[in-house]
Amino acid sequence: MNDELTQQTEALRPAVDALRTRLRILAMLGIALVVAGYLSDHGQFFRSYLLAFLYWVSLSLGCLAVLMMHHLAGGRWGFAIRRILEAGTRTIWVMPFLGIPVILGMHELYEWTHLDVVAADPILQQKQVYLNTPFFIFRAIAYFVVWGLLAYFLNRWSAAQDETTETSPTRRMQVLSGPGMILFVLTATLAATDWMMSLEPHWFSTIYAAIYIIGQILLTWAFVMLVCIPLSKRPPLNKLLTNERLRDIATLMLGFVMLWAYTSFSQLLIIWAANLPEEIGWYFKRLQGGWQSVGYTLIFLHFGLPFLLLISSRIKSRIAVLIGVSSGIAIMRLIDLFWITAPAFQGHGDHADVGFALSWMDIGMPLAVGAIWLYIFLGQLTKRSLVPLNDPRFDFAALAEEGEGGGH
Repeated sequence: MNDELTQQTEALRPAVDALRTRLRILAMLGIALVVAGYLSDHGQFFRSYLLAFLYWVSLSLGCLAVLMMHHLAGGRWGFAIRRILEAGTRTIWVMPFLGIPVILGMHELYEWTHLDVVAADPILQQKQVYLNTPFFIFRAIAYFVVWGLLAYFLNRWSAAQDETTETSPTRRMQVLSGPGMILFVLTATLAATDWMMSLEPHWFSTIYAAIYIIGQILLTWAFVMLVCIPLSKRPPLNKLLTNERLRDIATLMLGFVMLWAYTSFSQLLIIWAANLPEEIGWYFKRLQGGWQSVGYTLIFLHFGLPFLLLISSRIKSRIAVLIGVSSGIAIMRLIDLFWITAPAFQGHGDHADVGFALSWMDIGMPLAVGAIWLYIFLGQLTKRSLVPLNDPRFDFAALAEEGEGGGH
C-alpha cells in the first residue's frame, strides 16, 4: 500500500513540474518587476512590497497554525490535507529572505525610525525602548526561528512516521502542537504589532493582532481548497478528498469567515463607543476619501457573500461555488491588508491628504512574490507521498474503501 501511494504521488510530478516551469518564468519576470518598481519610486516600492510580504507570510504561518490544530484535534479533514499544509510550512525558510526588502525600507515605512521625529514626539520617546531598529530586526529573526523550528520538527517527525509503524513520531507531533500553538499566537501577535500596527505608532488595539491571525488561517482554508479540488480528481487523494471532506473544509472556512467578521466588528464597535481621539483616527482615515468603498467591499465580499454561499449545505456542495468562494476570499484577504496598511502612509510627506490611491505595484508586487512562493510550495508538495503513511490515528485502507462511493 505504501509503495502504491508513493508511486501515485510520483505520477503527479510531471504535471507539477510543468506548472513549476511556468512559475519559474513568472518568478524571473517578477524579480525584474521588483527591480523596475524600486528604480521608479522607492517609497511606493517599499509600501507595495510590504503588502506582498504580509500576504504571503500570512499563508505560510496559516499553514503552520492549521497543521498544529490538526495534530491537536485530529479529524479526517486534517489527514486529507496534511501534506498540503506541511508543504506550506516548508516555505517558512524562504520568507526571511523575501523579507529583506522590508528591513532595507524601514526608514521609508516606519516613522519611528526617524530620530528627528522621535525627538519631537513624547509618545514615540516612551515607545522607543521597544520600537527601535536593532530590536525590531532581532525580534523578526526570533519570530522566524520559532516558526522555523516548529515547522522543522513537525515535518521531521511526519517523515519519520512514514518510515515506521511505531506511534512515537505522531505522539511527538501532538505533544509539540500544544505549546507550539501558544508560541505561535504570542509570536504572531508581536509580529503583527511590529510589521503592521507600528506603521501608525500612536494607535493601538488589543484585537488587531487577533484579526490578522484569523485572516492567516482563513487565507489558508481558501488556498487549501483551491489546491484540494484538482487533487481530488487524481489518486491518491481522490479517495480521501470526497465531497464530504470538501464540505468539511468549506464549513471550517465559513467558521473563520464569521470569526473574522466578529473580531473586525468588535474592534470597530469598541473604538466607536469609546470615541477617543487617539483611537478613532485609524478608522477616520479608512472611512473617507474613497477608502470607505474598499471597506464596504470587504463587508459584502469578505463576509456577506461567502457567508450566504457557505451556510447552505446544498450550495457549498458545488465545486464551482467552492472555487469561486475560495478565490474570492484569497483576493479579499489581499484587499483587506491593503485597506489596513496603505492609508497608514497618508498624511506624511508626499502622500499627505490624497485619499484612495492604487499603484500598479500594489498589484504587481504580490504577484511577483506569489510566483516565488508558489514555485517553492509546489516543489515541496511532491517530495513525499500526498497521503501520510503509517499514521496510527487513521486506517487509510478503510478510508479509501469508504471513499470509493464518494465521487464529486
